[in-house]
Amino acid sequence: GGANMLIDAGETKENAVLNYLNSHGVKKLDVVVATHPHEDHISEMSKVIDKFEIGAFYMPPKTHTTKSFERMLDSLLAKNITPTEAKAGIEFNLDDNVKCNIVAPCKSDYDNLNNWSVVLKLTYGKRSFLFTGDAEMLSEEEIVESGADIKADVLKIGHHGSHSSTSERFFYAVSPESVVISAGKDNDYGHPHKETMDFLHRSGVEDIFITYEEG
Repeated sequence: GGANMLIDAGETKENAVLNYLNSHGVKKLDVVVATHPHEDHISEMSKVIDKFEIGAFYMPPKTHTTKSFERMLDSLLAKNITPTEAKAGIEFNLDDNVKCNIVAPCKSDYDNLNNWSVVLKLTYGKRSFLFTGDAEMLSEEEIVESGADIKADVLKIGHHGSHSSTSERFFYAVSPESVVISAGKDNDYGHPHKETMDFLHRSGVEDIFITYEEG
């Protein structure tokens, strides 16, 4: 239908997010989601806000002290965009055919910034995708316990494939055909972790896509 949604705009070289959007002729972002305030998820977000017309902007009610977070808030303020608090239970339509349901964060206080992550299910016709930010096992457990419908064809694996995410209970509740892992080549954290990859291979998932291999 021509609508556009962007989830995160992290640390990239040479404005990769902006260049990607420009190469696809994007003029307006109907929905933007900043899953949580960590640098590797929002460092380019201020440039995105400055450059594009934006409809709704969703983010969790959690502040951070980094320059990237401050720049993002300054850019929102300069364009008079009031963020919508992202929390479990919020639903919106991207267009007539695309439905979005936010299933986390489920609570209003977390010690770990990763568990503030916005987890969003997108449904297009009979196909569905679950985007998880850096949500860890605590958040995953809360999502399952909430009874939210998280069954999805494609799962964006949480926290770059860290062993802190992708619990068996959560994974089998999603029961994806394909998974995507966002991780930089030779990153300092060793993502995706061996434990996660071993589990995914055992799970019988059909396709495993990793950004440092696939682009």
